[in-house]
Amino acid sequence: MGKIIETFGLTKYYAKGIIGVEDLTLTVRAGEIFGFLGANGAGKTTTIRLLLNLIFPTSGRGQIFGKDISKKRLTISKDTGYIPGSIKPHPHMTGENFLKYMGKFFLRADFAYRQKLLDRFDFASSDLQRRVKDYSSGMARKIAIIQAFQHRPRLLIMDEPAEGLDPVMQHRFYELLKEYRDNGGTVFISSHHLREVEQVCDSAAIIRGGRLATVEKVKDLKAHMARPVHVRFKRKVKRPDLESKAWEIVSLQDNVLHARLTGDINDVIGLLSGFDIEDISRPDPSLEDIFLSYYREEEE
Repeated sequence: MGKIIETFGLTKYYAKGIIGVEDLTLTVRAGEIFGFLGANGAGKTTTIRLLLNLIFPTSGRGQIFGKDISKKRLTISKDTGYIPGSIKPHPHMTGENFLKYMGKFFLRADFAYRQKLLDRFDFASSDLQRRVKDYSSGMARKIAIIQAFQHRPRLLIMDEPAEGLDPVMQHRFYELLKEYRDNGGTVFISSHHLREVEQVCDSAAIIRGGRLATVEKVKDLKAHMARPVHVRFKRKVKRPDLESKAWEIVSLQDNVLHARLTGDINDVIGLLSGFDIEDISRPDPSLEDIFLSYYREEEE
């Protein structure tokens, strides 16, 4: 697959030496949904603003469609859809005027497709006549999604795109993303909602403190992660009796243990054979487990 986004040592320092993002080097390939994960303040929005040339790097460079982001901004933007973290159009602009206004920036605005998107997200004609500033957060988010898709871009860059959507609309949005990818589109999606990334993304990067921690396929991230073990005992147990090199105890409350397997499962079975057990499970690790493990490393 071709390379859609590339960054090479991309760095942004703010005043007083505050790190926005530092030495960011990554690649997003065509036809994938790429998740960009991090806590609030980790550098996600800074990265997106750098990619869109809304702010300028302190050092390093980036490319989209093989074109330099600082020199070919207009060319790049014609094939890019963007959903910002907050929607703030002109206060007197109606939903209809907002979509028309945004559509004028692109040669390929597809009005028939726009209507399909409006129908998909339950946008009535009466809603389009209302001012966007009077919309609920969910309505504002839906119209932001529609404006990003309406010109059928090659690339979508999204900053917390599902924020404010109810569960039904979130499901429709995720289905739209998958359809878009399956038709050859590429998505760069920043999020701190791990279930969202786990559900739709092919690859994911974790950023912490402005620095890239890892970039991998989501399935590979989960494969490398120590699997959780949950045990419910029939009676209260003491932590020292459960200590073992075979696992890391995450929490123990009365008779319920949550641990991470780090060694041989047979050693764990041998240890547990001395206890009366009510239930035991080994679920697949979630992206949340992986995310927290990276942040736990940073704290340590």
